[in-house]
Amino acid sequence: MNYLRLLAVCSLVLSSCQDTVDLDPLDESPVVESTVRPPPILGGTLTLTDDGMAIAADPDRDLIHIVDLDAREVRHTIALTPGDQPHRIALGSDGRAHVVLRGSGSIATIDPVAGTVAARHAVCPEPRGIAFHDVDSSLYVACAGGSLLHLTEGGAVLERRELEPDLRDVIIVGDEVKVSLFRSATILGLDGSRIEVPSATDFIPHVAWRTWVTESGEIAMLHQVASTAEVPIDPEPGDLPEGGSPYGGGSSCDLGLVAAAITTFSADASTTTPLLGSNLTVDAAFSSDGWVAMAVPGATRPEDRVESKRRGRETLDFGPVSPRASTVRVDRPDQPTCGSFDENDYGQVTAVAYAPGGGLIMQSREPAQILVMDSGPGGPFDTIPLKGEARFDTGHEIFHRATDSGLSCASCHPEGTDDGHVWDFADLGPRRTQALDVGLADTAPYHWDGDMADFDVLMAEVLAHRMGGKRQSPERGESFTRWMFEQQRPSVAVGIDDPTLAAAGEGLFVSYGCATCHDGPAFGGQRTERIAGVAKQVPSLRRISLHPPYMHDGRAQTLEAAIRDMIATTRPTAAPDSDVDAIAAYLRQL
Repeated sequence: MNYLRLLAVCSLVLSSCQDTVDLDPLDESPVVESTVRPPPILGGTLTLTDDGMAIAADPDRDLIHIVDLDAREVRHTIALTPGDQPHRIALGSDGRAHVVLRGSGSIATIDPVAGTVAARHAVCPEPRGIAFHDVDSSLYVACAGGSLLHLTEGGAVLERRELEPDLRDVIIVGDEVKVSLFRSATILGLDGSRIEVPSATDFIPHVAWRTWVTESGEIAMLHQVASTAEVPIDPEPGDLPEGGSPYGGGSSCDLGLVAAAITTFSADASTTTPLLGSNLTVDAAFSSDGWVAMAVPGATRPEDRVESKRRGRETLDFGPVSPRASTVRVDRPDQPTCGSFDENDYGQVTAVAYAPGGGLIMQSREPAQILVMDSGPGGPFDTIPLKGEARFDTGHEIFHRATDSGLSCASCHPEGTDDGHVWDFADLGPRRTQALDVGLADTAPYHWDGDMADFDVLMAEVLAHRMGGKRQSPERGESFTRWMFEQQRPSVAVGIDDPTLAAAGEGLFVSYGCATCHDGPAFGGQRTERIAGVAKQVPSLRRISLHPPYMHDGRAQTLEAAIRDMIATTRPTAAPDSDVDAIAAYLRQL
């Protein structure tokens, strides 16, 4: 009997089940919903100046803080427009700082001395990365849709290049401009070159959270690696790891299904160091004396460890006695340990940086604070509170908190979207991670097979059973669902296509019958259809250019290949290339 059926039986005949099965424990913690519900964690919102100041962006509260590290005090708190979501920061000339505003599609130029916004400039629907080129005092801004903008420091557009969708960080290596891709963990050069993280046995790279240039001139990338091995869904009791779950765990010294890794690229080689026992890791920084600090906001607190009687076992599994209490991990990149042994409470750290003197500077999103540690790892530290309302939120916490498997929802759905990975599930076959930022309200049932009737079923099966997290009380489940339904980003409006071609593609999209299933505000997601004899949930087409590979099993690497695939399985004749290109141009605008 699979776990979904078991849940159904237990809900009807609970007394008869209690003698044989202890379900995962129930989290009945009080529900807390922030007055403004916070967005998914972005990571990497902290920059240090040469004169001892920290500039910290706060996307949860739409604030920018200017902090004097020597005096241990906040000099200025700059309020932005609600919904701006400030993220990456680049230091410019004359002491100015330029901040990407992901929510409003702009960049803000900050005067840290005066504590004011000197200017704002609209750039693209979802800017992500920014870098200052001191050769000509210009800015480069990377946009999610694939545009790379070259701007004067005053915001005038010098050049616009259309690269590939899903751009992330901009780095300047010598005089060369390079851009990372978020999901594929690839680095693009403006000359068409590509730098890719090598794959390893049973693991492939994904999700480049942060890419930067080290003091020695090498490129460093904090990214994830995802397993290519078969993933069990409902293993036999004896096959479960001690203290773990069907998705793994039970030891702080393994990689699990998803792990953090750091890759450094020199002129002629690359070195990848997987981080054993890692939870969701969103930012990293190297010290001058060989340490790497990492922000681990998904780390599990000791009181969060699940205590449950797994199915078919007679003894309680208390989970591993794990040192995963701290949301900061400091390690040697060439000799990593099995997790962080620092049990200090730093809050939920989402950004880290090393000061020129060697001190570690950390930014916590909740509570909002800057932490300064001048001594070695795990030593004493000073806390500098930051202004702004609390942003603790039950839905946000459930999404980011690690489970027994070491995974959190954000491990496979970074920034509330998807990791682009195709998983090999036992008894199901290949399944591509589905995007969550497309507007999930009114799109039930969920999962590719449409076998999750609602979020209650999904949380019980995936979060609790497969991942080893706690079941949630009805109130907490409803709060999580509301938070998830708010995660909808706008179109990235890829600029590579002729508007006339996209307009023609809209008509062809209808005439080929695509709109029959891909309907509604999300362009799909509202029904399960039988295609080529197999019933599958119709996916949303929102922001589709950011979500290759396509189809439930990831068999189509490009949007054009996916269109040809669907036309071939739903119509008697193939479509001409001109029609396919036009439909693809239209879809890239959604």
